[in-house]
Amino acid sequence: MENTLITGGFWKERQNLNINSSIPAVLKTFEDRGRIRALTQELKDDEKHHIFWESDLAKWLEGVLIYLQKNSDDELSQFAENLIDKLIANQEEDGYLNSFFTFNEPENKFTNLKDRHELYCAGHLMEAALEHLKLNGTSRFFDAMERYMDHIADTFGREQGKKRGYPGHQEIELALLKAYEQTGKTKFLELADYFLSERGSEPHYYDEEERQIKLKEKVINFSDYPSEIRDFMSMHMSGMSPANEKRDYNYWQAHQLPVHQKTAEGHSVRALYMYTAMADLARIKNDSRMLETCKSLWRNIVDRRMYVHGGVGSSHIGERFTFDYDLPNDMAYAETCASIALIFFAERLSRIERSSEYADIIEKALYNTVLASTSANGKGFFYENYLECIPGFLTFQHRRHGIRDEYHTCSCCPPNITRIIADLDRYIYSSSNEGIEVHQYISSEISFNINDDYIELEQLSGFPWEGSSKITLRKVSGREFSLFIRIPEWDPKMKIEVNGENVSFQTNNGYAQIKRTWQEGDEVSLSFNFEPGLVRSNAKVRYNMRKACVFRGPLLYCMESADNGPYLNKVLINEDQKFEVMNDDDLFKDCKSLSGKIKRFTNSTENLYSISKPELNDSKVKLIPYFLWANRGENEMLVWINET
Repeated sequence: MENTLITGGFWKERQNLNINSSIPAVLKTFEDRGRIRALTQELKDDEKHHIFWESDLAKWLEGVLIYLQKNSDDELSQFAENLIDKLIANQEEDGYLNSFFTFNEPENKFTNLKDRHELYCAGHLMEAALEHLKLNGTSRFFDAMERYMDHIADTFGREQGKKRGYPGHQEIELALLKAYEQTGKTKFLELADYFLSERGSEPHYYDEEERQIKLKEKVINFSDYPSEIRDFMSMHMSGMSPANEKRDYNYWQAHQLPVHQKTAEGHSVRALYMYTAMADLARIKNDSRMLETCKSLWRNIVDRRMYVHGGVGSSHIGERFTFDYDLPNDMAYAETCASIALIFFAERLSRIERSSEYADIIEKALYNTVLASTSANGKGFFYENYLECIPGFLTFQHRRHGIRDEYHTCSCCPPNITRIIADLDRYIYSSSNEGIEVHQYISSEISFNINDDYIELEQLSGFPWEGSSKITLRKVSGREFSLFIRIPEWDPKMKIEVNGENVSFQTNNGYAQIKRTWQEGDEVSLSFNFEPGLVRSNAKVRYNMRKACVFRGPLLYCMESADNGPYLNKVLINEDQKFEVMNDDDLFKDCKSLSGKIKRFTNSTENLYSISKPELNDSKVKLIPYFLWANRGENEMLVWINET
């Protein structure tokens, strides 16, 4: 809800880090690498314009504009306005707006939707423009983007003379649906509906597009390129033969009409951006068939294709979903953008139906993958989110190393992180005619109306370090309404008191429903079990047999060799493992680390192979919150621990 404000505690500190460190750090890399100079054709000799640079700038700008809606910063505001001027100055007479193609390849506009990100960039620009419109009430940025969307609508569609195309990287669909809901203009809804309903139809648009490209482009011999480039291009190009056609279209979620898709396939971010738009469309049009598809896709992801930390997309080749229960740890991809997109999908589904599972998954992804993606100083970022890190192994697999980089050549993740942290307020509460839902336990305040009755409440939370939260009703009308308080999946026996007394409640789709005539000053105290506990995966996940991981409340924990020495695979915990909770301010403010007595394998010989079994000796282990790993230099890390 937009009238929510995070007021203190852990997440306020994280938002402060975002605006004071992460947003400036991301901007600096963009300025240093030419993303802003490209808008005015002032690139240095060694800099090359790229097809998705404008999407990076748009996400960064969107986060800044969200921040400015609730905070005053004249210098940042002026910078944002200047950047907007540079972006829209490149708009052509017909409304087209993409500086890469305008400056570099005007003859190739909209000729390769599958691979070249024009509509993806347009979507991110529109999302930023909508936040600018919220900020100011009127917006030259939005006006420019509306002209661009009109141009896109004139170009694509089923009418004679139009191209029956759709984006290779989905994003514009969810932006158009945002635009419809914010402005009420049905043309945005109609264009989004077209893109979603045309995708996957036959004859496939990408086939014709490919034929036209081959007529124009010279043949490139990839045999002399590095193996990872050969593999990538082989994956992209092999599907053009009839035998591989269906597999290839999976990557772009174009193998079937979206409404017929039942399993999460292909590039994980593209897929989840599309599923987010599908959920929006299902709600807006009251489309029960589309909703059932969204719920089937949701079940496939969270029941069979999601990592324990909320990451999705297990293969680095194609950044994609693979098959059920295929969740490798040391080769995990789990792109940060994919977890953010999963949060979007969950939040959209929660607008349709009340179910605590959606908020549970949002919590899991926020506290683990999203938090872990950023260094403690706010300046470095993970693209991938491993569950096991052996630096030497990553080196020889040509994978990104286990240290957060300040700059990524493909920089989609850093500005996506900064914008979701800036926008975190929207995920805490929602309201209906029945009352208000409390989804997340974050110190905050909110004002809202229920049937024209004005209500204010405040929440003070100890999360994620302490298992308590208190909600105070500041202003109420004296009428009856319900508080729906999420019962987390990790503590189904949470305790609830109102004004110091235990209360009985109904359980409503995973929420504790407390219905009463509230009075000003009423306090709802929530207590959660924060005892560390073991979590195990389904036995079909072949990588995790006889292994367990450790959670404390919403936080996943891990081992690092900085605390436990090398060869973390030698550690063995037991099924009733106990841990001591320790204050660890040296690692991070208010941090709670875990210490436990465990067994550790040792060898009686240094031989590589032996008929002797390894010995088990008593030892100790230290675990730290997963989101804090890799803040003390590159070292081994392990989430899933051997279990007796």
